[in-house]
Amino acid sequence: MAATSDIRTRAKKSIDKADDTTVKMILAMLEVHEHEVKEETAYEREMLRRIDDYEQGKITPLSLDELETRVRASHKK
Repeated sequence: MAATSDIRTRAKKSIDKADDTTVKMILAMLEVHEHEVKEETAYEREMLRRIDDYEQGKITPLSLDELETRVRASHKK
């Protein structure tokens, strides 16, 4: 934890000294990261929901052959 605290302190000092362009770049990077984390979390929630549905018997998995048949049929329409 001390290392993390030191990094945060150093980063904050550097940001305070940085020009506006650099601060805008850092902010953009942080916003992208935050967005990616939210997307990952949403993906993980969805995957866990699907696994739970499967384990409870709410859904039936398809074999690769069944999937290919359905996809081919849907493209013919």
